[in-house]
Amino acid sequence: MWLLLASMAAGGGVGIGGVTSGGPVLQRAVRAGPAAQVLVEAAAAGGVAIALDPRDVAGRQLPALRRGEALRRALARICPAAGLVCRVEPMGVVVRRAPAPPRPRAGPTPASPAESVILVTGRHGAGVMLESERSFSLSRLSPESLRRCPPLTMADMLVSIPGLWIDTSAGTSANIARLRGIPMDGYTAMAVEEDGLPIQHSSLPWTDIDQFMRPDIMLESVDYVRGGPSGVLASNAPGGVLDLHLRRPPDHPSGEMRATGTDYGLARLDGWVGAPLGEWRSMAGGYIARDPTLRHIAQTLGGGQLRLRGERDLPHGRLTLTARYQDDASLNTSSYPMVLRDGQWSALPSFDPRRGSWFGPDFNNVRFITADGGVIRPVGRNNRNRAFDLSAALASGGWTARLRLRRSDTQRNAILSSGPPVSAADFVGAQGGHYSLRRSDGAFLSPAALVEVVQPASAAVQLDEMIVQVERAQTWGSHNLAGGLYTLVNRWRYQRIVARALVEARSQGLLVDALDAQGGPALTDGGYLSRASTWEQTTGRTAGLAAYASDEWRIAPGWRVDAGLRHEWEVLRGTVGIARTLDLSTPAGIANRAAQIDSGQSAAYADSFAATNATIALHWQARPEQLGLFARASIGHVLPSVGAYRTSAAPAAAHALDVAEAEAGVVLTQGRVRLGLTGFANRFRGLDVSASMIDAASGAITLVPRQASSHNLGIEAEARWPLTAWVQAQGAMTWQQSRLSDYPGYDGHVPQRVPDIMLHGALDISPPRGPWHLGLAMTAMGRRFADDANSLRLPPYVVMGVQFGWDLGQRSGRIEGEISNLTDAVAVMQGDAIAGDGAAGPYAVGRALAGRTLRLSYTVGL
Repeated sequence: MWLLLASMAAGGGVGIGGVTSGGPVLQRAVRAGPAAQVLVEAAAAGGVAIALDPRDVAGRQLPALRRGEALRRALARICPAAGLVCRVEPMGVVVRRAPAPPRPRAGPTPASPAESVILVTGRHGAGVMLESERSFSLSRLSPESLRRCPPLTMADMLVSIPGLWIDTSAGTSANIARLRGIPMDGYTAMAVEEDGLPIQHSSLPWTDIDQFMRPDIMLESVDYVRGGPSGVLASNAPGGVLDLHLRRPPDHPSGEMRATGTDYGLARLDGWVGAPLGEWRSMAGGYIARDPTLRHIAQTLGGGQLRLRGERDLPHGRLTLTARYQDDASLNTSSYPMVLRDGQWSALPSFDPRRGSWFGPDFNNVRFITADGGVIRPVGRNNRNRAFDLSAALASGGWTARLRLRRSDTQRNAILSSGPPVSAADFVGAQGGHYSLRRSDGAFLSPAALVEVVQPASAAVQLDEMIVQVERAQTWGSHNLAGGLYTLVNRWRYQRIVARALVEARSQGLLVDALDAQGGPALTDGGYLSRASTWEQTTGRTAGLAAYASDEWRIAPGWRVDAGLRHEWEVLRGTVGIARTLDLSTPAGIANRAAQIDSGQSAAYADSFAATNATIALHWQARPEQLGLFARASIGHVLPSVGAYRTSAAPAAAHALDVAEAEAGVVLTQGRVRLGLTGFANRFRGLDVSASMIDAASGAITLVPRQASSHNLGIEAEARWPLTAWVQAQGAMTWQQSRLSDYPGYDGHVPQRVPDIMLHGALDISPPRGPWHLGLAMTAMGRRFADDANSLRLPPYVVMGVQFGWDLGQRSGRIEGEISNLTDAVAVMQGDAIAGDGAAGPYAVGRALAGRTLRLSYTVGL
């Protein structure tokens, strides 16, 4: 049996310290000695894991290694002479005795285990495992893939992972995801962890996890576990766990810098520097950016992020400290008007859905009405996100303790769509036929001009959170045991004001006043039908505790059972503000007739919940280090968050969501070929499918409570294989059938935004000794629907992309480039989130992917 040893970052994942374009570098010298000792110390000096069998290295001696030498080159120099095969793979070193010389007769030669990939994500327990030993679906973004195409947003990282439909059309943050057909919005079905702890315990309304996750040059690699054990690994994770591995501080002075620019004017500088400071290894890094955004907006956004990391070796472990500060203004856009004829979507002549937006000069600053009078909010600045967190991780003697303290402060602004556009004549007719429409620049609109009602919104949100996790892992005979405690305390403060405005239906459209042609009061106040149509306010506190345990038990040669339990308790307390409606119209204008403001009163709530999640899997290693098969069954729950109490102290959604999942899969790793195939099924009961609707009389946004169940059956595949020495192909495919049930009138319908088929393909052309590479990528999505009623069909789409790069030499750096949406396709991702399906006559409301962009980056070591 293999002995699996790991030199891991204290955060629980394997990070690679001192990585250059050639791979990990030895951060300290290694003394000569027994092979096991030298190899384990070499892996630790390179910051990676190692897997070896003591029997393969027994009795062998290896020479000393120099600090600063590439680990791959060092092992290639010392291992063959000792009769060993040593390979550095993306997540660690695999060592085995060199095969004996072939006998005269022909026969199959087993593939080297060095071609297997080492895993540390997707499980609790001591040590690491090989790719073919996993009993769950996992996808990885390697350091090389992140280097070749650095993602600028969290959504960018996830688009090619099978089983995930990721909508990147919103912009930097608040994008939408559907994980294995689960009809849960945003990232509410996914746990996002950084160095083993959640960035945020759960997504909350207007406090999405991706608002506080910014990929930068400090990100080393990314793993995503889909379904399977995720409900035991983390809270709020029925769809999966995203694990982000940060770069570890180096043992010698080093660094890297990357400059990025785009054809629409983005300018961004990433960098990190690190060096020893006494007993500590330290580094600082992050980015700063100026971002005018691809979409036409009236202001330039941007900002940055700074990380500080320190790491110190202890007699029997390691201590890691991390601080992060983020301050940026980022784009988040809603839906906008389009033409819909015979099921085909196309652009309005005045509004390019790939580059347009509502964020014109008239919305740079919006005056809202509150109980304290008027307040001006910088809606044109979009999302202003500030976050500060401190993290600590201590690993020693099989124990791991982690702590994260965070504070985020968000001024989140948006311009929400509110139904399809209509002609000026139709709008005036609906109001009684005696109004004339005048833009803010003084020009009157013709009867044929299109206008639309939109809803400028401004939310102020704060979240304070503390997460502590203590875990113990130990092997005992044929068992690999782990257990731990996870605790959470947070406080959430939320307030949102929404207005209603009339604008010309064009990109950066101007406000439109509706003036009474007969001399009576105007319908609007400077283009606003209401400056306070909706008001919401709530505060909430969460105290939670989870206890978990798992076991990987080898029941026979080649056979393993792994099982886990997680029991969670939580207490939720808070208050929900009560609005009052006032008539604030004047003799000069009848706008603000039903303004919502704070009444000064609130309703308190106090609830507690508990639930247990469990998973069990059977794994068969059909061919050592090459072929594994598994089957898994899981049951679980998702407990409600304080976000469920956003508008009511007794919401229908305040209950545990029931989850049942099953999987069966095959994992093949042979030479450079990787193949993963998984069939999956899931069932969810008690889903919150509440819909936001607009009150016809007041224009207020109201939440209509609804619950439903869903079931999903699907197959996902992920493969990578070489076609020639120059060309490597990658592919991912998901086919799924997701249906709603226990939903009056909609039983058997497809949940909104869930595609039936998803395809990703890529070709990478890289000469073995050449300095350049070229990649071609394709993403295709099948049919989806904009609503649960399935009345508005979103057509399939295909998006193409090109990646390229040139290595200028070790000291000269490298150039990487990408052209996204090569054909400038109009790929519609969603309909109108507020006003139903968003279609009327020849017009519809939807949101499409951004148009074609060119991005170039230059990276150089320091």
